[in-house]
Amino acid sequence: MYPNLYYVFQDLFGLEISALKLINSFGFFVALAFIAGAWILTMELRRKEAAGLMTYTEEKILVGAPASIQDLLVNALMGFLLGYKIIGAFTVPDALDDPQSFILSSKGNVPVGVLMALFFAGLKWWEKNKQKLAKPEERIIRIWPHDRVGDMVIYAALFGFLGAKIFHNLENWNEFTADPIGSLIAFSGLTFYGGLITAGFFIAWQAHKQKIGIIHLADAIAPALMLAYAVGRVGCHIAGDGDWGIAHPG
Repeated sequence: MYPNLYYVFQDLFGLEISALKLINSFGFFVALAFIAGAWILTMELRRKEAAGLMTYTEEKILVGAPASIQDLLVNALMGFLLGYKIIGAFTVPDALDDPQSFILSSKGNVPVGVLMALFFAGLKWWEKNKQKLAKPEERIIRIWPHDRVGDMVIYAALFGFLGAKIFHNLENWNEFTADPIGSLIAFSGLTFYGGLITAGFFIAWQAHKQKIGIIHLADAIAPALMLAYAVGRVGCHIAGDGDWGIAHPG
């Protein structure tokens, strides 16, 4: 079994790359699952749009406005977390020996976090400043269902993991009550159908708000979900949650 990609590369290629300890094997395959699912969903939605089964909606957007405080703060926060934790993992002693504990701890590299926060905020300001108009104007754009796949994937990831964690703790109530904080922040302990129910409900609600036909959307999601689930289960097996056989003497 390979708990993270460090052991995969060590076993298969004889390479010892410490940075790969940060990439959990199961998490890596979950990311691949979302990418594969998004690809299939996009193709299915495009097919339905071409067949006239789904159509666009029109939305007003503001063009040429400078970066808002919210834009700058969100990007600064993302930059800080990247610098504080991810880059910090290479600068904090022994962080890579137990990446999970490090990520969940308060340890990190504050100076690098601040520098990355300033860099990300500055990048956002520069991007918006390039597009700034003397007088911002409203424009009407057409948004097709396949244009919203990125948002759907984010909703699926966020509410899927949230639902999977909640349902797992409900199923294992005694373990949860014995260590509530540990159960909530642990990387393990996910119930698939909990994530499916929670994410499915939220995506359906969003689709209704955006006037996307639920029946056709569900039909398009079905093959994407099957492929994503299969890829995710490969991650379970690689990480050790599978049948690796039993060694018999001799």
